Amino acid sequence: MTLHRVIGARRRGRFAMLGLAAASLLAVAAVTVPAHAENADAAFQVGVTHERLSADWWGEEQAVEDAREILSGVGPLQNQHLMGFGAENPWPDPDSSAREWGSLDERMDLIESTEGVPVMTLCCAPGWMTPSGEDWPEHYEAPQPEFYDEYAQLSAEAAAKYPQVKYFQVWNEFKGFWNDDLNRWDYEGYTELYNLVYAAVKEVRPDALIGGPYVSLNSFQDCTHDCSDLQGAWGTADQRDLDAMEYWLANADGAEFFTVDAWSSTNDGHHPGTAGTYEKFRDVTEWITARTDLPVWWSEFYAPASAADESSSVALMRAAIEGMRDGGASVALLWSPECQSELPCLWTPTSEEGGGQPTEYVPLIQEFSAR
Repeated sequence: MTLHRVIGARRRGRFAMLGLAAASLLAVAAVTVPAHAENADAAFQVGVTHERLSADWWGEEQAVEDAREILSGVGPLQNQHLMGFGAENPWPDPDSSAREWGSLDERMDLIESTEGVPVMTLCCAPGWMTPSGEDWPEHYEAPQPEFYDEYAQLSAEAAAKYPQVKYFQVWNEFKGFWNDDLNRWDYEGYTELYNLVYAAVKEVRPDALIGGPYVSLNSFQDCTHDCSDLQGAWGTADQRDLDAMEYWLANADGAEFFTVDAWSSTNDGHHPGTAGTYEKFRDVTEWITARTDLPVWWSEFYAPASAADESSSVALMRAAIEGMRDGGASVALLWSPECQSELPCLWTPTSEEGGGQPTEYVPLIQEFSAR
């Protein structure tokens, strides 16, 4: 993989026109990184990704306090999206230099107050950059190519504003990057955006550690098309997802870690049980580590139980985590620590009186914490 390739002169000229002044951005007051931040480089650890609801101030007071106590005992990696999933559009007016960071500030305060090590996922895009013109969550859309520069600028501004954030994931599950005509991912478009974001963030934050491509790996028990050689009793991986990963590895201008996500179950409804869940996450991780020396981050992972499965949900979650670890992964991020659906979570809803109580998953996540 070619690292640190210089961005084209046309793109640099456009950044200048957009007024991306690195010196002024870096003048933002520095925020002290927690003393245990070096633990984020541990051999393997499980952190969390905040969703729309979390241990925020608008919940029931005691429930929020209890939830924050739980959050303080896991991780410490805590991921928050730049926009969406609990953060509002920071650049609502394309003709204005004003930014609205309030909701993102609140999430950064939550992470700091629970002694977390912050991670930022550089997704999603303001609606005016997208084909529909709609903000998340109405549409999961990538910025149009003519706005890639502006999105890179916004990413750099966020990186400069929050110097306590060491780790940045670029985009989320290739949202909006599907090529209907070719019936595959638009990995060329994603990689172009990634490279612009990488260059812009590194320009203002040379210390930032940046990763991609955050592909969601699909699989099938009865594979009929685009079948890969990555397979097992758990199913067969979709070759189109693997192609996207390999293209990014070959064409990214730089990276400090590799991001991916998957479900234990297949797209056609097969649940592989505890043994198959372990093997799937191990096999996928090993497939990646055979192709790159970059640390592997599981940005999301899901191991749902089925009505026919006698394994407990906790046992399935353990199998997924141990499979990632044994395959050579560095990080796994649990999606949505506050319960909002049937998926595994760490505390009951803080919007309810008596909420913020630990679930059966807390001891498991604490076991793999780097605290």
